[in-house]
Amino acid sequence: MADFKKVEPDLSFIRGVMDSGGETVNRCYQCATCSVVCPLSNPDRPFPRKEMLWAQWGLASKVSGDVDVWLCHQCGDCTAYCPRGARPGDVLAGIRNNAIKYYASPKGLADIMSRPTGVVAIIIFFILVVLGEIFLLGHPFIPKGEVDYEKVLTVLPIDAVFMPLAIFVVIVALKGVFEFWHDISAGAKLPQSYTGTYPRPKLGDLICDYGWKSIIEILKHDRFKKCGQTAERAKGHLWLLWSFIILFFVTNYVFIGADIFGMHVPLSMFHPVKILANIGAVMLIAGVLMVKAMRDQKTKEGVLSSATPDWILIYLILAVGVTGLGAEILRLLNIAVIAYPVYYLHLGCVAALFLAVPYTKFGHLVYRTTAYIFQRWSDEIRAGRNGFAKKMTLDH
Repeated sequence: MADFKKVEPDLSFIRGVMDSGGETVNRCYQCATCSVVCPLSNPDRPFPRKEMLWAQWGLASKVSGDVDVWLCHQCGDCTAYCPRGARPGDVLAGIRNNAIKYYASPKGLADIMSRPTGVVAIIIFFILVVLGEIFLLGHPFIPKGEVDYEKVLTVLPIDAVFMPLAIFVVIVALKGVFEFWHDISAGAKLPQSYTGTYPRPKLGDLICDYGWKSIIEILKHDRFKKCGQTAERAKGHLWLLWSFIILFFVTNYVFIGADIFGMHVPLSMFHPVKILANIGAVMLIAGVLMVKAMRDQKTKEGVLSSATPDWILIYLILAVGVTGLGAEILRLLNIAVIAYPVYYLHLGCVAALFLAVPYTKFGHLVYRTTAYIFQRWSDEIRAGRNGFAKKMTLDH
């Protein structure tokens, strides 16, 4: 008699996917149209047909070990051609949102950051922390005279908030990435060592080969540009990506210059780095507005749907850009009564955006990059290049 394996569906996983934008998952009847029309699907490992089946059956363990979930860019092509209106791209987006929660720790923070009210509460919390610092320093919340944010907080007190936050975010993100790498290694059936661990690329190869090539591909948005129904989305995403890179550089320039070399801030409006910062801020706002406009339009056309995690990230990024640019304009206009509150709000929004990396859809930045790297590396393993596959066979 043939052996049968009992399938025990994870109902909480199914509910989570449906609540995160994948409510149409049960419409799929496995015709494979989605895998055929997807411009990003690999002929050797097509998606999203298999992911739709696993999601229907509640096989959370299979989905967590599937790197292809993260190679989907929610193009909308599968939705446009699906004869049942199952919206596979939206289902995979829901799976990714749940995966981010799964790899996040503590889980409670992921739950808080998944609700608009929770994000608002986080912003208020960090504003109160900033106001508490100002109170302890003995400074007025709205000083008299010309608007100068250093009257209330110099760079060091701000770093006292953001440095521990950044370290915490990096630790949580790295922990999630290591767990994710383990799961997708198991899903790819890579050979295990006698200790039960899976292989990883050497650090030098990771940085100089797989990582570098993947980052270049991401910076160019090559896969986004292959999308059919939402190809124009690439422009908005690209503007956002480069704005984050610019603002990351500017932030570190000011951090190093002010903390270590005693550089005076704010920088002159004609300082090259200040000009670069303003360009980055404008790109940030323009990019997120382009993404929002695209989502609004494609939702009307029925190409894709946008769940709460999508809007949380969009409006949080928009809040960071608008409050940052607003704080600068109000400082130049010397309207103290509005400038300082907007500045405090900006700091709260920036802190919340930091925290969003391992707990919200912003986690795509971490997990999709990891998926790109893993795909390049595992493809070489399967091809048996560099003698790796042969070596691993002998070792086992």
